[in-house]
Amino acid sequence: MIELHQQAVMQDLKQLMVKLYHRNPLQRFDKEKRSIEESVELVFKRSYKYGYSHWEGLPGTEIIHLSLDNEYHVNDRILTFIVGVRKMLMASYGNHTDFYYLISLNEQKLYNSARNIEVAAWMLSEKRDHLGQLFISSDSVEDETRNLSFQRLIGKMIATQDNLASIISHKEGRLIKTIMFKAATMVFLPI
Repeated sequence: MIELHQQAVMQDLKQLMVKLYHRNPLQRFDKEKRSIEESVELVFKRSYKYGYSHWEGLPGTEIIHLSLDNEYHVNDRILTFIVGVRKMLMASYGNHTDFYYLISLNEQKLYNSARNIEVAAWMLSEKRDHLGQLFISSDSVEDETRNLSFQRLIGKMIATQDNLASIISHKEGRLIKTIMFKAATMVFLPI
């Protein structure tokens, strides 16, 4: 059951990456070498620990911050964003990809990862460069019909993590510390 939840959230993250590349075609570092789908497959074929040297040793939440930082100069913010979210999600699963009977997960980390996805989504829709342009376009830009498919994907990821956190907490008989925050003060929760 845990593996199914993990596979579902990773599949949604993969779809999000494809959609972001379609929306921001100039962001892709390997656009001359392969199609969007091939680029995304390559990223997800690699281990979540794959050695991207410029993010070595950074937690996923810091990588997400980097992807939307004005001082960070890179030609593929989408790759940075997705690698950060993936690394953060994997930390919520104890960095396991196979789950056996004796492996236990921390429901609070799963819950926190769902809140962190909310923070990352808010940052994605709000963070702008010094010219006022979004670093990564997702939902819509001015004078454009809103594309809610991004929000649906992100909502599915949040629901998957919340659902698993709830299942684990009921199984273990533990309570999850829920947190309420305002958009203006959104910060990543520890995983």
